Amino acid sequence: MTSSDPIRILIVENEGLVGCDMAASLGKLGHHVVGICASGEEALSRFEELRPDLVLLDVHLSGQLDGIDTAHELQRRSKVAIVYVTACADLETVARARQTHPQGYLLKPFNHDELRLAVEVAAQRHIEERKRQRREHSYFDAFQSLADGVIAADLAGGVIFMNPAAVRVTGWLPEEVTGRSLNEVFNIYQASGEPAEILPADAAAQATERTVYLTTRAGERVPIQDRTAPLRDEQGELTGLIILFRAHVPAPAPQPAPTRSSAPLVDVVESISDPLFALDSRWRVTYANASALRLFDRNLQDMLGLSLWDLMPTATREAHYEALARAMLHRETVNRELFLDEKQIWLEVRGYPFGEGLLLLVQDVTARREEAERRNRIDRLESLGLLARGFAHDFNNLLTVLLGNISLAEMRLRNAITLPELHTAKQATLQAQNLVQQLLTFARGGAPIKTQIHLGDLIDTFFTHHTRANRIEYRIDVQPGLPQIAIDGAQVRRLLSNLIRNAEQAQPNGGEIIIRCFAPDHAEMFPGEMVSDKNFQPSGLAIEVEDKGEGIPPDHLSHIFEPYFSTRKADNATGLGLTVCESIAKAHGGSLTVRSEPGRGTTVRFYLPLDSDAEEADAFGLSKVFDTPPEVEAAAPRILVLEDDPLVRSLIVRNLTSNGFDVTESAEGSETVRLYQESQSQGRAFDLVILDLSIPNGMGGIRAMEKLRVLDPEVFAIVSSGYSDDPVMANPASYGFAAVLPKPYEPADMLRLVRNILATRGIRRAS
Repeated sequence: MTSSDPIRILIVENEGLVGCDMAASLGKLGHHVVGICASGEEALSRFEELRPDLVLLDVHLSGQLDGIDTAHELQRRSKVAIVYVTACADLETVARARQTHPQGYLLKPFNHDELRLAVEVAAQRHIEERKRQRREHSYFDAFQSLADGVIAADLAGGVIFMNPAAVRVTGWLPEEVTGRSLNEVFNIYQASGEPAEILPADAAAQATERTVYLTTRAGERVPIQDRTAPLRDEQGELTGLIILFRAHVPAPAPQPAPTRSSAPLVDVVESISDPLFALDSRWRVTYANASALRLFDRNLQDMLGLSLWDLMPTATREAHYEALARAMLHRETVNRELFLDEKQIWLEVRGYPFGEGLLLLVQDVTARREEAERRNRIDRLESLGLLARGFAHDFNNLLTVLLGNISLAEMRLRNAITLPELHTAKQATLQAQNLVQQLLTFARGGAPIKTQIHLGDLIDTFFTHHTRANRIEYRIDVQPGLPQIAIDGAQVRRLLSNLIRNAEQAQPNGGEIIIRCFAPDHAEMFPGEMVSDKNFQPSGLAIEVEDKGEGIPPDHLSHIFEPYFSTRKADNATGLGLTVCESIAKAHGGSLTVRSEPGRGTTVRFYLPLDSDAEEADAFGLSKVFDTPPEVEAAAPRILVLEDDPLVRSLIVRNLTSNGFDVTESAEGSETVRLYQESQSQGRAFDLVILDLSIPNGMGGIRAMEKLRVLDPEVFAIVSSGYSDDPVMANPASYGFAAVLPKPYEPADMLRLVRNILATRGIRRAS
């Protein structure tokens, strides 16, 4: 497969509709889907026939093998790329999947762009890996066919490769030389009988051609010409050397040479820019290059004869002495990472047997460690995102049932008796909802579900339910006459909650918190510019939370938005609060800024731009609330519900029927489409459809909506889901939906939304 060839893709998916949908999408993108299999066994039996480059695998499959077991067997047979396309996001499954080194992990439900991106990235990685393998094979074949002898050695002086020409000249067999000392295999002398040194890699490029004498394994002297080249890894680090040599016409044999002493490997790596030490069997330094001297701020006279452990703190000796001593005793290589306190850097120390001691090659890996820690944080975030999204749907369904039934119970008892226990249970359910949404926002950066809101009303509502801290005075200052703004009210309340909590914790002994809501003036937003229009309208609104607490130290200020960074470890702080706030601000197209002075307090500003989203959020008149059923239909409005969870479905049906609606329920998308079509053919079309977004092992809301729009382009539908971060929930109109209803919700919220939609439809019919 090359970059110009179509990608050969095999889809292994037990749901036929899902597999066909993916195949159609990929075909439109120019990829070649060679087959769709429902089980791992079928995929394995057809593998040789189909010869895929990339396999899209669900984890749950028909048959005995699941997707991960299938991936293991496929990779055993061929270097095929794997992308998991699954709804499984539990940690155990993700950990198993990682063992197969997949090129991607796409979580259901997904859109076409996410599928396209996952396939293209996986295909590109697969192409690059194939190119690398072909390149390595071509190098190997080239070395094998050379008439010149080729010997490669690592930094420890051990032979790692010898081509046939070198085998013929030296008399050593390839299986005998692997790991053997280079000086023993490539034993060379000057014409005078003096031992000849192997040229250092960098010096060899400038050296004139020389003739030396190689002692073969049988003891014969063979005149050769040699040259040396460095071996480096992808980062340019020296990993060994390669020697190329050619036998010449035999010259008069030199006098027998004295027994050769082992040539120091230091001569070969003298030009290495990284610190290099040679130690004897008592840990004393016998050699140190210029970089090593600079590392420890010493000259050569002070360094030679000094014990390695005199250069290191006691804690370092305790942590690494055993490993280095074992390497010295057993003549093994060793690799350790240690922290040099005095310079605050991480060092990688690679030790190689050398004489009776060790050769230590040291590299500053501080940047690599920091990058690894950053990647580890990203991996933790990705794992958190998979975990959060995996259980959010089911958990939000349960919260919908809890919140709905508690709300219905409150409504029934409102005129008879007030039970504080019900109110407490409802508040706890709302807090659980907030935790789930906060986790989703942090882990996935969920797109906001916007409606028209007055920020002043949002702040007032927040403090109606907020438990105020002791000995703290709260001052709320809302600028009058502010326009409405299109925002996700739940997300902004979450942001405000985190900021207020931080301000409270910054004043453990009491203090003051000032909450301002205002439109920043032109001079502040555009300093130095004149305003010609005296009726200037604000381009955005801002919420500021100011405290008079301890402030943030300057060295901490640059880290406050980093995940898991917190100075309050004793309070079990997670360090996620401001990270969540930043995610919410960016998702709204706004910004979060922090101004702080130690000892004088902190001010956090959340800026929200006013944009065209305001019109989109009110495109269906959803900001208008109807408390009584509209009188636009003579008969009871007919509503069709798609919801797979029986508890949630029962709650919806009871809520709507008790308020005068004619409700028909369904548990799977194809059944929903059938009921809609039958009703339409009978002349009794449904006025509204409520569709659950995700239906496991069945047709979900998106596919059902596509088919309903074919039957009736004027269909009115609400999409509801516990996956509040799904793009459908943020842009319902793009998928044909009139509105969204994120789970969990209260029955009253559903009633208001349903009445708004029906009123809008009635107005449109009347017009």
